[in-house]
Amino acid sequence: MNIFIIRHGESVWNREQRVQGRQDPGLSAKGRQQAHAAARRLKGEGIKVVYSSDLKRAAQTAQMIAEASGARLVPEPRLEEMILGAWQGKTIEEVKRLFPKTYAAWKKAPSKARIPGWEGVPRFNSRIKKIFRAIAKENPDSDVCVVTHWGVIAAFFSMVMKTDFDNFFKTVRIDNCGINKVSFIKGKAIIQCINDTLHLS
Repeated sequence: MNIFIIRHGESVWNREQRVQGRQDPGLSAKGRQQAHAAARRLKGEGIKVVYSSDLKRAAQTAQMIAEASGARLVPEPRLEEMILGAWQGKTIEEVKRLFPKTYAAWKKAPSKARIPGWEGVPRFNSRIKKIFRAIAKENPDSDVCVVTHWGVIAAFFSMVMKTDFDNFFKTVRIDNCGINKVSFIKGKAIIQCINDTLHLS
């Protein structure tokens, strides 16, 4: 089984450097171009099912990939981004000004940030672990694609690599519509690539 994990295309809030979390902006014009490019790149990979966060930026990206691959599209709310509480909808500059101590903690170790009203890293990690286990169980012999968010991808890879969320989040770059691929062979996860962006050049 191979899982292709894709971060959604650029959203209008990515472009504005605005915190999204569980808020629901759609793709920007650039994001739609990125999604089309990812769809073309993945077309010949034999993907049977595309699982997607049901937030617009991911759902719009997933729709293009599913159509290009002739795959079944499955909306999955458990693949939504981490709830970021009071930060959602604010620009990064506003967050720095309004929550200076919390933002400093986030930059040092996201799990220690304590954002008002947020989901929290332990709860978030537990949610992501459960949904990826369910996807693997449902598709033992099929290749699938998961279209989701930066935080979800960080949680997934921290699980696969047996590292902590903070370490992966701070040290690895995941671009909009970057392709990540993990193969599962006899229950063992083998990372094939992280953040392949050749199709976006």
